[in-house]
Amino acid sequence: MTLLLDARLHPSLNPVWWRIPLWAVLTAFTVSQASGVGDRVAAGVLMGTSAAVLQLLSFVHGRAAQVSIVVCIVTGLAAVLFAPNGIAELPVVVATSRAPVHVDGRVLRGFTVLVTIAFAAVLAIALHSFSALLTGTAIPFFVQRAIDHQELIRERDRAQALLAEVQRGRESEAQAAALQERGRIAREMHDVLAHSLAGLSVQLQAIRAVAARENAGPAVVEPLDRAAALARDGLAEARAAVSTLRDPIGLGLDELPALIDRHPGRATLDADGEAGQVTPEAGHAVYRAVQESLTNAARYAPGSPIDIGVHWGADELVVTVRDGGPGPGREAVAGQGTGLGLAGMDERVREVGGRVESGPDPDGPGWRVEVHVPVGVGAAR
Repeated sequence: MTLLLDARLHPSLNPVWWRIPLWAVLTAFTVSQASGVGDRVAAGVLMGTSAAVLQLLSFVHGRAAQVSIVVCIVTGLAAVLFAPNGIAELPVVVATSRAPVHVDGRVLRGFTVLVTIAFAAVLAIALHSFSALLTGTAIPFFVQRAIDHQELIRERDRAQALLAEVQRGRESEAQAAALQERGRIAREMHDVLAHSLAGLSVQLQAIRAVAARENAGPAVVEPLDRAAALARDGLAEARAAVSTLRDPIGLGLDELPALIDRHPGRATLDADGEAGQVTPEAGHAVYRAVQESLTNAARYAPGSPIDIGVHWGADELVVTVRDGGPGPGREAVAGQGTGLGLAGMDERVREVGGRVESGPDPDGPGWRVEVHVPVGVGAAR
């Protein structure tokens, strides 16, 4: 086979390149709405700090994210007091809508109440209007919408994990059906063709013996010898064809790009080194290892891009599958695994003389699976 492993990238949307100038324009507009030099400086610093901290929420998690949300809200509300006619409340609303990703339960309810009161009070003071207190009702609305969005993301993650499982099941079912059909054809060939050729060979040998006993000339004996040789060769070829049909069908390295294209999440395939040769069994073991790794990533690392690296060395092929762990606000869609998938992967790879290394990624927050299989000169790819 010819290995077709072009680098394929499905990049995640990372709009930092336009968010920075956008928030710079919004900050400048807020500064322009302040009345004095001192107010403009204060509004610029506070609004700029709020907008900058807001961008950090895409890169931090846990306690750091919670602190960033609080800082963003406090500085944004303070900027509103210095520039009431600006839009410093915008980062406050955005940060509040991000809170359900990093805070939940009773803490989220208390947080929503406090922000609602603070938001309404600051706008009422800044605008000198009691009617501005009603604007605080927008905060629970945004929080609830964010909660609904998080639930929608969880359902999508469950659907993607289920889709990965279904695709693997369908592929296994199709392969089993193909194996069953190949077995049926092999039996038919063995019963009809092989038995017929074997009978023909026996008959030719008997005729050759009779011809020799009757002292038949070369004109009779030589065609009989050639016919017997053809029958023996045909019998050997028939048995080889039957044996080939009974061999399991192996999806190999050539099918990796299609496997990755079918994955419901984002994935990158990259190959380097001079392509060598591996046995069909080794290629099939690698394929199954990558398939199992992609399925596990869909379960336990929803929202994370997956990197598949194929490195050809002089003596071995190394295939690495990495994920980055669950994305922000995402969680695994399955409980504690049984470990049977990794055990089966390890057993399959060891049968072809390779090994599997799996565990937390030392270079990142996610999981890494590394498959090593030998490269042999003269082996079929």
